[in-house]
Amino acid sequence: MLISQILFGWPAILGSLLISQVGVILGRPKWILIGAMLITGFALYLIALPPAIFKLFGFSLPLLHLAAMFLVYREVRWAAELLLLPHLAIAIYFGAVVLMQG
Repeated sequence: MLISQILFGWPAILGSLLISQVGVILGRPKWILIGAMLITGFALYLIALPPAIFKLFGFSLPLLHLAAMFLVYREVRWAAELLLLPHLAIAIYFGAVVLMQG
């Protein structure tokens, strides 16, 4: 139970976003790769959700991280930051949904 919460839940969502953002700021492509690996579990969860837009985000989140990694390698950090915005949008959306339930 605990491992699934870590791989699919908020630690994976926020941790991967934080690690990837720090990787962009510091110019460390390997950190963005770690962020891409962390978000993969949550991306699989998104693929399993019924609305088609979640499937699109589920397939694209790890790929966007990998593209951001390439851009940081090429030292185009502003574009790498833009590629992480969908991850932030999904985190804000699910955070708002969770907070509105309570």
